[in-house]
Amino acid sequence: MYPYLEIFWTKLYMTWIGIVLACFALLITVYVLSKKYHQEFVRFFNWLPWYLIVVYFCGLYFSFFLNWWIIPTSLQVFSPYWYHFSLVGVVLSSFVMILIFLSQFKRNESKRVWIDILFFGFINAIIVLWVFLVLWDNFIGKTNTWAIHVTALTSDSALIKYGWVYPIGLFLSLGALAINVIITIRKLIVKRSGLGLRWFILLFILFMAILPFWNYPAHGVLSVFWKFSLDVNHYVFIFLILFCLLSRKKLKKPY
Repeated sequence: MYPYLEIFWTKLYMTWIGIVLACFALLITVYVLSKKYHQEFVRFFNWLPWYLIVVYFCGLYFSFFLNWWIIPTSLQVFSPYWYHFSLVGVVLSSFVMILIFLSQFKRNESKRVWIDILFFGFINAIIVLWVFLVLWDNFIGKTNTWAIHVTALTSDSALIKYGWVYPIGLFLSLGALAINVIITIRKLIVKRSGLGLRWFILLFILFMAILPFWNYPAHGVLSVFWKFSLDVNHYVFIFLILFCLLSRKKLKKPY
């Protein structure tokens, strides 16, 4: 839609502006909640740079691998100038890094608290991203004739060849905001914590609800019925949902 701003002959891409602001939202949210629940924020702060590095490389690696089915032999694949992040790579690497972070804690109670904290951190980061998800050209919706749509605002935008498309970045952020509000209200009424795995399941379902509106190359497609089909993105989210359901029982047990 509007992929970059040019300030003093320097191009500032919306993708990177959005990622930086989302990281600030994540950092601030985790800092506030870790103080509230008497957790060591420094543990998260030391882990965050490694998380960002792993997610960056895995996002680009999976994108290349799924498109070409070959292992990249050039470091140019990881260049910030020719990037295209894979949702599978970002989600799976985030999942693994969260497991590594939680492995620092031996008590299940501490793990449950940190899962709650991380959930709110990530969902607030998604909410902050909305305007940049709409503006950048790496998260393009399918063409449509709805009154609610976005289109190219500059000839440099990739949307110029699609016309009107779904503003899926807006859908994702509004969905994340709705989940956040509902859970916050429920916490004020019930006053119960340690339900972060349930909330992550809701977030994964939201991502799956967005997939039919997203214009992306599908891999490993399996037709289910009528026009509905599954691909590798669905498989990953289904796996994560099942993992969260199974992990809930384990975390309920005292260490």
